[in-house]
Amino acid sequence: MTRGNTRSIAVVFVIVVLLVAAVLVPAGCASDATESDEYQDLEQELAAVEVQLADMTAERAALATEATATSSRHEKAQATQETTLAIMADPGAFGTEDEVVDLLDEMAAPGTVYGDAAFGSTVWRTGWKNTLFGQVDATIRTWASWLSRDGSTGGSLWTWSGTARNGEPFDLHGIELSTFDKNGLYSSIMVHYPFEDAEVMRMFSEGS
Repeated sequence: MTRGNTRSIAVVFVIVVLLVAAVLVPAGCASDATESDEYQDLEQELAAVEVQLADMTAERAALATEATATSSRHEKAQATQETTLAIMADPGAFGTEDEVVDLLDEMAAPGTVYGDAAFGSTVWRTGWKNTLFGQVDATIRTWASWLSRDGSTGGSLWTWSGTARNGEPFDLHGIELSTFDKNGLYSSIMVHYPFEDAEVMRMFSEGS
């Protein structure tokens, strides 16, 4: 083989190497770029998952706090309601007239009104004083009571029995609806009767 042929082969070889390099280098760069893009996508997806996890954790903590508060409110409201029903059944077991009304005062938020569909609304203390120590000799028998799961609302169904102003007996059915604040204290109370207001008044005066 002559020197010229050898040189020609060498030149061709160099050209081939350069052509291969020209093909492979961009491909390698494209591969690196693709891997880099995929890595960035994964990083973004991971960041998004971390954000979702943080939101879920915060939401779960908030729900746990709310559940604890709800449970505490229900327990306090239940204790308030049970004590009130016990007082209604036997006021004398809780002390003198003033002591009983003082205790009922402690179980209501400041400014709570005692509502009565027939007799009208009045301040809390006066409402209970009229109910338990009014002008008629009467007792209250509770048939049923209830309290919402979150402790915000409750009520009771009862019969008010006693002696009317003219000495005749009376039995008056009624329902009491209440609301409680976050501390389990009464925030409102409303008494309703299954009679017209005039009939309720008549029962207290003349008996049923």
